Amino acid sequence: MAVNISYQGRKHELQDGETVLDGLLRHGQDVPSSCKAGACQSCLMQANDGNPGSKAQIGLKDTLKAQNFFLACQCIPDKDLSISLPSLADTTIPAEIIGKEQLCHNVIALRLKPSADFSCRAGQYINLLSENGSVIRSYSVANLSEQDGYLELHIRRIDNGAMSVWACDKAKEGDQVHIRGPAGECFYVAADGDQSFPILLAGTGTGLAPLEGVVLDALAQGHKGDIRILHGALSEHDLYHVDMLKELAKLHKNLTYTPCVLNMKHDKPGFHTGPLDQFVMHTMEPLDKKTLHTYFCGAPEMVNLLKKKVFLAGVASKNIFSDPFIMKH
Repeated sequence: MAVNISYQGRKHELQDGETVLDGLLRHGQDVPSSCKAGACQSCLMQANDGNPGSKAQIGLKDTLKAQNFFLACQCIPDKDLSISLPSLADTTIPAEIIGKEQLCHNVIALRLKPSADFSCRAGQYINLLSENGSVIRSYSVANLSEQDGYLELHIRRIDNGAMSVWACDKAKEGDQVHIRGPAGECFYVAADGDQSFPILLAGTGTGLAPLEGVVLDALAQGHKGDIRILHGALSEHDLYHVDMLKELAKLHKNLTYTPCVLNMKHDKPGFHTGPLDQFVMHTMEPLDKKTLHTYFCGAPEMVNLLKKKVFLAGVASKNIFSDPFIMKH
């Protein structure tokens, strides 16, 4: 029996086993989405009539579940549904841009002041919505927001990127946006109260943002074990926060920071030249694999490769945290 989705006054028939998101996109509907994996929550929708199923609500707050909100990318209904996009008032809070800083040639730091309490762990990600809510993108929180009083996001400019071009070229202090979340499990957690285990963090591009957040949180909570952070880029031109992280490492004896460049013409003190994944394995070698916690963020191909390599090297899957940046910008 065919399942129909009623959306914006029209009915759309789903194919067998097709998600609501894929069905709407196939029918030419412009629906916000990013990861298609149930992680970013940018495809949040509301069932006005019918049951979306519990699987489509995994990871949502209880208040959203109670109102029949669900993730379109995870919803494969067995009966007809009438659905709509959520209103900004129902699922987001306004935020003001209070700062904007150029970090390198194509990355900015955008600092947002939420208009209401917004509890978020450093390293988690939030959904940033344009003023009218038509564009939604996910960005990780790079700072201790509750301590600082604002959220810091690192945004890389991508040509023709609906959100990134606006953020990098047009956004200014005083502009209003909306935020939703937080989501994600890429944040610091002491293991059974123990803070002596080693931590290895590696990322590419703006994957540095959540890693910075995790490091800052770990240090603020007094982590005693080894912390090693590696930031990879194609060229030195693409790195950022090099001086800041070097200074942070000077202040904390248990912290080591190494910028890694794939293509560097000449060796440079303090830098590593070559593939990031190989250097991760080299850096991990002296660390205790049984207690090691790893965090990998950035390009999905690199993240997936690193997760596989460290697991095969003896790191427990429960201690491998990741945030692949597979979103549109």
